[in-house]
Amino acid sequence: MALHAHDHLRHTIEGPFARESVAYCLIMPEHGLMGHWYTWVNERDEGGRAFVLHGTGPDPVFFDHKDGIAVGGQNFDHWDLDGAGLRVGEPLMGAKASFESTDLSVQFEFEGFHPAFDYDSNTTGTPSYLARNRYEQSGRISGRLTWNGTVYDFDGPGHRDQSWGTRDWDAIHHYKWIAASGNGVSANVMWTMAEGELDVNGYVFSGGVQSPIVDASARTKYGDDFVQDVVEFELTDEAGRTTSLDLDRRHTLARWDVSPTFNFTDTMFTGTLGGEYVQAYVEYTWPRSYLDHLLAR
Repeated sequence: MALHAHDHLRHTIEGPFARESVAYCLIMPEHGLMGHWYTWVNERDEGGRAFVLHGTGPDPVFFDHKDGIAVGGQNFDHWDLDGAGLRVGEPLMGAKASFESTDLSVQFEFEGFHPAFDYDSNTTGTPSYLARNRYEQSGRISGRLTWNGTVYDFDGPGHRDQSWGTRDWDAIHHYKWIAASGNGVSANVMWTMAEGELDVNGYVFSGGVQSPIVDASARTKYGDDFVQDVVEFELTDEAGRTTSLDLDRRHTLARWDVSPTFNFTDTMFTGTLGGEYVQAYVEYTWPRSYLDHLLAR
């Protein structure tokens, strides 16, 4: 299903697991930091916002999360929610966002490198447990982060996504989500084990061509505490290309529970995509009880 110009705005959602969310990934290997700006809203017009800052780990170095906030019918073109601000500009291409708290402030602009890619463009579509639809987009993110009295300016590749519909975390056994981008290249891959099956979504952008992924093979080397230390993918797309994604240098770690039953292990990597330098946000997820079992062995 092709995206529409208004898909950067809110959608009608319903059901017990219904939510719409927007995320921006600030990938800053030059500072040894990675930031995650996040906001969401449910079918009752109640929402939340978060900003998470990742360092050497295992815990986030900054974590500010608040849920159950009355949204008041706001839309993403003029969104202000307890310190989180968003102004989407050119539809599906540009935006400005901010987050303000007592100990941290950040302001940044996003400009897409290529068209937003929606998971319905993959052969099997968007998995029903994940969303009704979801788009991913790499781009230039530039701005300023002030934290604990230190100013960090950043200007480089980053990523954003937006999804709407069902989000049933506990239907998912495990997923690997990677957003990697560099000079003229980017890829997003969502490799998900759920409901007894393997689902693959995402795209490769290279040589000015953006093409849906049709197959992906993954290999991970784990280090201490079952944290991903090396991530390798072979990505085959509809254009007939096979592209290697090799992420071999991990810079950050933030392990945290998105719910009492579901864990995020978020990491920042640098490496190559088709031989070109990229920096990447790499998120692995686990049922909390399964991760506890692995850590106790």
